[in-house]
Amino acid sequence: MLKPLSYRNICSADTGFQQSQLVNRLFEDIYHHRDAIAESRYVFHEGNDLVRQWHNCASKESFVIAETGFGSGLNFLTTRRLWQSTDKKPKRLHFISTEQWLLTPEQLNQAYTDIPELHADLAAIRPVFSKRRAGFHTFHTDADITLTLLLGDATACFRQLKATVDAWFLDGFSPAKNPDMWSTELMTAMARLSRPGTTFATFTAASKVRKNLLSAGFAVSKTPGFQGKRERLIGHFSENPTPIQEQKSWAAVPRAKPTPRHIAIIGGGVAGLCLAHRAGQSGLRVTVIDRHPQPLGGASGNPYAMMMPYLTARSSPEALFYWRAFDYAKNFYPDSVFHAIGVQTDGRMGDRDVRKTLDHELIHNNDAGICYPGSGYIDTAALASHLLPAVNDWITAAVGDIKCTDQGRWHVQNTDLKTICDSDVLVVAAGIQSIQLLPDLQPFVTARGGQTELYQLSDWPAPLHSIQHNKHYVIPIKHQKQILIGGDYHHLPSADWFNTLGQRPKTPQLNYQAWQQQSNRFLFDHAQLLQTRMGIRAGTTDHLPLCGPVVNSAQFKLDYADLHHGRHWQSYPPAAVHKNLYLLSGLGSRGYTSAPLLADYLMAMILNQPLPLEHDLFKIVHPGRFYYRQLKKPPQPASGD
Repeated sequence: MLKPLSYRNICSADTGFQQSQLVNRLFEDIYHHRDAIAESRYVFHEGNDLVRQWHNCASKESFVIAETGFGSGLNFLTTRRLWQSTDKKPKRLHFISTEQWLLTPEQLNQAYTDIPELHADLAAIRPVFSKRRAGFHTFHTDADITLTLLLGDATACFRQLKATVDAWFLDGFSPAKNPDMWSTELMTAMARLSRPGTTFATFTAASKVRKNLLSAGFAVSKTPGFQGKRERLIGHFSENPTPIQEQKSWAAVPRAKPTPRHIAIIGGGVAGLCLAHRAGQSGLRVTVIDRHPQPLGGASGNPYAMMMPYLTARSSPEALFYWRAFDYAKNFYPDSVFHAIGVQTDGRMGDRDVRKTLDHELIHNNDAGICYPGSGYIDTAALASHLLPAVNDWITAAVGDIKCTDQGRWHVQNTDLKTICDSDVLVVAAGIQSIQLLPDLQPFVTARGGQTELYQLSDWPAPLHSIQHNKHYVIPIKHQKQILIGGDYHHLPSADWFNTLGQRPKTPQLNYQAWQQQSNRFLFDHAQLLQTRMGIRAGTTDHLPLCGPVVNSAQFKLDYADLHHGRHWQSYPPAAVHKNLYLLSGLGSRGYTSAPLLADYLMAMILNQPLPLEHDLFKIVHPGRFYYRQLKKPPQPASGD
């Protein structure tokens, strides 16, 4: 099994040259032959009959190709060209590939020295080769092409993947030199991700490869190989595959049925807007319902918001998730929205321990403590302008109830119980208000009140060039000569969660007063208060978001009632969920960091596209995790009189 819950990095490839061709020294094999483009087209494009397949499924939302061995990215680039030159095809191409020994950017250039035809194409994949963290990395290289690179052992990565593959490119190094890429275990992992009719093609005709494919349920044929090679293998997945037990049935990730055309999102904060943006890119009609007439009117509505990862000294699912989310968010936000001015902390011991664990990708040490150089702040007004065009309809209303019709459509009602929206799919992304609509989740949700203050400075303090962060934080907006101070978070009793009157600031300059106790308080002398905002942030008891289908808790408790007996061999049915009802909430104070990745993940689930998160990570944000944990605990004996 893949163990992604760590900070480990993969190794770069050890390369050299053999007769002017790039060679991997570990496997003593070349990356591609001299006529590399023609070989890629013959072996993989023609071997999988891609153009015919695309023509036959042009009405589909997407087509998924998975590859074993990304190497120099050659097969992706040639397939990208074929896709762009094909008129009749599905809406989107998903290309998934694995790599355990990634080339460096310099080695990438060396690999294409003799392929000038593709030099202009390298810009599409160059950012891929700067990655080293094990796990999944998603790149939207084109408007209709997504590349997902799985860094690590191929078999382990595919065991973590949730996708349905339409065609396989088997392109590891020679089976004799790299047998792990052609093993029975890998072919079994491929079978789990295939459907009846899924095709495959490979350059080799080795008998062991053929035997392993047959044992995994693939029908195999030998056909003439490329140029000097005598034979290659092509084939398809059997019509009668052996059923394979899915991992963690309690963490079901159901698609919407039928494929939706209209999505309604309750909540116009950062979570709802990122989701609306992703849905709009997928061609859905998008309706957002919010009690505020403008986007980001609730807890997401501070004029500026800090964005940084959450790191811990030891590997943890929470830290890895936020690292992954931060990495994704940096690519999601345009330069006009995200300003990577760095975050400077006071160098607490926990941060120093993190520094020992990580390389310098995210943090480094300096005289003032620990700096997160790639972190920064979000201009929320610019973000709203960037994301709002995806919204077709904005309905200003407080939601009183949601109901599913006999036809499976979702009706959203206002507080007068009048239907204000009717949609195929409904996503509740309303922060703390989500709990009013889904009260079964209340035991697992926490709420904190927070306050920020925006100040105008008469003179700009020269030392202030990055965000200052200890218990409180100061965001400098240099071009405006403004600072935003925040960091006040206090627990709220449940009775005050929905009390808007309780959100009025009692101490308008609470954060500023706290900052005056710091050694560098002189930086903000003569600051003029422009605005004070208060809000309620919804979090969870395990500090991770709620993202996925809304679980039918009553049925779940019946189906999983005997979990506490610990019968590991027993299989359970997929968790019962409310059809076409999803949740995106509990983002806490890190919503701007986690919302882009979670929105992509949730829309991929809804549209039955490859999920951009490993199984071990999507299960830790699944709404069903709390019911599962509850039932794993032995029931408490009834107390005596």
